[in-house]
Amino acid sequence: MTTELQQLQKQMAWMRWYILISTGILITVLLFAFTTPEQSMGIIRAKGIIIEDSIGRDRILIGSPIPFSKDRVRNDTALVRKYWAKEYGNPNQYMEWYKNYYNGAEGIVVMNENGFDRVLLGDKLADPNIGKRMFQSAGILWNDKEGWELGGAGVNTTKDGQSRSVMGVDDLEGEAVHIVALEDGTKGLMIAGESGNLLIGMSKKDGSRFQNKKAFTGIKYFDKKGKLVWQQAMNAGK
Repeated sequence: MTTELQQLQKQMAWMRWYILISTGILITVLLFAFTTPEQSMGIIRAKGIIIEDSIGRDRILIGSPIPFSKDRVRNDTALVRKYWAKEYGNPNQYMEWYKNYYNGAEGIVVMNENGFDRVLLGDKLADPNIGKRMFQSAGILWNDKEGWELGGAGVNTTKDGQSRSVMGVDDLEGEAVHIVALEDGTKGLMIAGESGNLLIGMSKKDGSRFQNKKAFTGIKYFDKKGKLVWQQAMNAGK
């Protein structure tokens, strides 16, 4: 558990630096690329901005929504089939699922030289390439070099309009370590492993994550089927 927490701390520190750098890039572009000295205190309006690298490849997309990029893997179904569909037993089925994925964003998307999304920052962020999100996401997300999501932080909005704050990192198995403040009052650290899930935190009565009928503060461990294996309560909630 100590190793997982250290990994989460490193990811959060990296995320703060990336937000700072991304914000700096945006401010620099707006102040110097689209203004004159006489207009520097005015209002700049643009439908979208695409920043290219030294050889002309699209690398940073800025907009609400972000502009279309010919170099973005998400926009090329042939590349989607080549890199992502092959990971599934039935590539044709994956491509059918992919038709319903949301690939846009309102904010900034940073891509690598091969066109894979590496960092997404803003509102209504894109679905991961493994399926549609259960919630509308606003914040920051980061992916590996081939576009597979490995973590993020922000606010998720449920279908009924409620908000939950989440910070987390993923591994090859999926969700790994998450800090959450849910709409039902649950607050905690959730660690997912090969054999089960460890939850540390507190919940009001009838909490869905801790499966508690009374208010609960403590630790619970569930197996992969969601069956409670062990618990240690730190209060006697009513």
